[in-house]
Amino acid sequence: GGARAGPGGAAWSTAWSAHMRSLRLLAVAVLAVAAAQEEEEEGDFKSENARRRDEAAKYTYCEEDNCYDLLGVKQTSLAFAIKRAYRRLAAEWHPDKNPDPMAREKFQKFANAYSVLADTEMRANYDYLLEHPMEFPMHFMRFGSGQYAPKTDPRVALALCVLLVSAMQYVYRHQTRANLLASAKQSREYQARLRLLMEQMAEAEKKGADKKGVSGKARQTSGSSKSSRKGGAAAELRAAAEAQLEVELESELGEPPSWKNTLVFSLVPMMREFYAVITKEPETLTRRALGLSAYQWGLIDAEEREELLGKELWESDNLEAYNEEMGIGGDAGAAQKPKKPSKAKQRKAALRGGAAEAMD
Repeated sequence: GGARAGPGGAAWSTAWSAHMRSLRLLAVAVLAVAAAQEEEEEGDFKSENARRRDEAAKYTYCEEDNCYDLLGVKQTSLAFAIKRAYRRLAAEWHPDKNPDPMAREKFQKFANAYSVLADTEMRANYDYLLEHPMEFPMHFMRFGSGQYAPKTDPRVALALCVLLVSAMQYVYRHQTRANLLASAKQSREYQARLRLLMEQMAEAEKKGADKKGVSGKARQTSGSSKSSRKGGAAAELRAAAEAQLEVELESELGEPPSWKNTLVFSLVPMMREFYAVITKEPETLTRRALGLSAYQWGLIDAEEREELLGKELWESDNLEAYNEEMGIGGDAGAAQKPKKPSKAKQRKAALRGGAAEAMD
């Protein structure tokens, strides 16, 4: 209905206001009590956690092993399942029944794991330790059993490392070269060379225009538009001079960085040589036994190379016999023989001469 008029309506309004105030006060009181209970419960929970943490830190449990894994059960397994698993393992690994040298050690581990999980309080402490490993760093550092088991082929990892180092070498040299160019362009000498070059280019352009024989009327027209084209011409002239100086700076710095100068390319010939030695490649072993480079070996005739390969000179006895046959080594033999150079020495001298001519 509508608002009540008169003294009765005023009394009713006053009573309603008082009732609403009482309800608000009651609601505030209820909220305050609930908050106090929540804080008390939270404090009890924190104190329980602190007590559990302190209690759990006192024991070593199964040390580096997991008690549940030792017995082959889950953390959610019931007590009877844990007891049954322990009995089965104890019967199998009892030292009096199992002749395995590790039986006694394993039996003791199973017994220790069961003693931890069979006790309700001890199991609660152990579960807290497993669920809050960050609160027990010393336990896991002391009894941690982490092992490195690479899943990647070591050869692949080594190749990736070599490629990474090579890429770093290339980037470093490229950046160093860029920094040197930038530093050179900021120097006073570069600015002086740039101004001088711009003056020379402007003078050359002016002489070229004079040689073409520009008429007076054309010069007058050109002079009227000179102011409008002056800024663009100066910018073009400066850009041309900077491009020429950059070419000169590049030549002064030498060859630009290349992948051929990195680690991966320097390792290729070394790896090829090493692989040839490891796999006992006859040609490489023979060449190394004779002390010849790859270039010198290539100068020998194919027929003679085949003959040398057949002698298996990488074997010390065969090499010694070959040296005696060719008159290399042996003081007595050298005294009896004439002073005429041996065939081997003649061949080596010819090879050295051929190599020198090729280099020239």
